Amino acid sequence: MSVPVNKNDSKWFLSKVKQAVKQYNMIEPGDQVAVALSGGKDSLVLLWILHQLQQKSHLDFELKAVHIDCGWPNQDTQFMQKLCSMMSIPLSFEKSCIAQAISPNGILIDNPCALCSRLRRGALLQWAEKQGCNKIALGHHLDDVVETLFLNLLHGGHYHVFAPRIDYEDRHISIIRPLVYLDEQTCIRIAEREQLEPMKNTCPVNHQTQRQAIKNLLTVMRQQYPDFNRKVLHSLEHASPEDLWSAMPDYRSEQKKNE
Repeated sequence: MSVPVNKNDSKWFLSKVKQAVKQYNMIEPGDQVAVALSGGKDSLVLLWILHQLQQKSHLDFELKAVHIDCGWPNQDTQFMQKLCSMMSIPLSFEKSCIAQAISPNGILIDNPCALCSRLRRGALLQWAEKQGCNKIALGHHLDDVVETLFLNLLHGGHYHVFAPRIDYEDRHISIIRPLVYLDEQTCIRIAEREQLEPMKNTCPVNHQTQRQAIKNLLTVMRQQYPDFNRKVLHSLEHASPEDLWSAMPDYRSEQKKNE
């Protein structure tokens, strides 16, 4: 596990992260940024990258980390504690009853991922308020963006994807996603190079979700169209209302008026 900055990183991936941060005004001078550290590969990479930006870029912000303990058994948090200690980043652990909520009496509810996500979001916002953090950084990357879009399209029948920055004005907190311009393979290479060891996921629905099925489907698309992720990203950032039927005149209503 190496912490020093490699001078070539800015050409490889840091420049893309800085581009996303600038595009969506994710980090501002004096921000108190808390990384939601699940222990998975993506959140570890996010923490490592933001630490590099503290050292390498002009961005002026404080960095903390928080792990929301969902209550699943056999969670080994030693590596994330070691990583935060090496980088002198304060790490907090916040216990929750999420596992009990989505699996009462040991039986999983329908669509447990949606409830789990909402409860974790609430726990993060509550913790950030208490700690005085005005930004919460999540480790969603470009593959997550594309998969969420198709998940909502195929299962919900609507075009919807999470935003790079979401402001909770009543709480004076924003959720930011600095990795949205990086694809998953880049995150994997960073984790391997820096020997970032992800915590074993003991969630009972790990790899058995609708998201995993969408991921498998899009793997075929990405193999056939190597620029698939970038094309979807371009469409999201350059879409106009006129591209959607909802923005078109209701010709049926006009026809009824004329009858």
